[in-house]
Amino acid sequence: MSTDLRGTAIRKSLMQASSVEMTPAYITRTPGAFENLAPNTRVFVTWLPGTPFDATLNACVSLRQRGYVPVAHIAARSLRDTAHFRTICSQLVSRAQANSILLIAGGQPESDGMFSNTLDVLRTGIASSEGLRKIYVAGHPEGHPQASAQTLRDTLHEKQMLATQQGLDMELVTQFGFDPAAMLDWEEMLRKDGITLPVNLGLYGLASPQTLLRYGLACGVGQSLRLLKTRRTRLHRWFFPCNPQSLVDAVARRIAETPDTLFRGLHFFPFGAVPKTLAWRRKLSD
Repeated sequence: MSTDLRGTAIRKSLMQASSVEMTPAYITRTPGAFENLAPNTRVFVTWLPGTPFDATLNACVSLRQRGYVPVAHIAARSLRDTAHFRTICSQLVSRAQANSILLIAGGQPESDGMFSNTLDVLRTGIASSEGLRKIYVAGHPEGHPQASAQTLRDTLHEKQMLATQQGLDMELVTQFGFDPAAMLDWEEMLRKDGITLPVNLGLYGLASPQTLLRYGLACGVGQSLRLLKTRRTRLHRWFFPCNPQSLVDAVARRIAETPDTLFRGLHFFPFGAVPKTLAWRRKLSD
């Protein structure tokens, strides 16, 4: 099979297995929320700052009942203490039959309790002891506005070490971006730096460029924003939804051409455009 044909087959497989992010409110209150979403799809459920975890938990339970695989966001800065974290993990396992979570620091600047980052949470070993053996953690291909490149590298190495020590199945879910070259360079840098964690590339949904620019500025995705801003010169495109086709194709080619690549999957951030994103995702999956 030629590299192009293999890349096409890989792209289809990646889209079929890709995960998607939704809010608890969207999951529980939107009629037809799961149109174009096949059973057993991984659905990541957000935990909004300043809100109780109950909404996220209930959404996870609903997802499991509908035949989907729930992956709750656990925000370190929203946890009060180890007992709070243990209770959350126990409820996810017992009520939602969950076996995986996404650990993030959280969007709020100050911590509600004893944890300030994901490493603090991982070091407790509570997730694995409660039966959550699959842990997703964040990857930052274009850096982080509040952490240096060296800090990000050191933190990732420690997370990988903790995963090995605790017998965790750990994977990265990256921040979204717009520049395929930046994503490919980052993945290659990880391999050269001794990171072996599988990478799920974050993709933006079919939202408007204005919406994506707003989220990009909030998340600090860096050089990718310059790529998006150039579209302002193409007024006929500035008012229509973008799609991440170039990123999907870049990952598929990297997998086809590089046997030891870390890329394993794709993860969608719809940014409010869930129906359009899921319809586009299904079109490329068929």
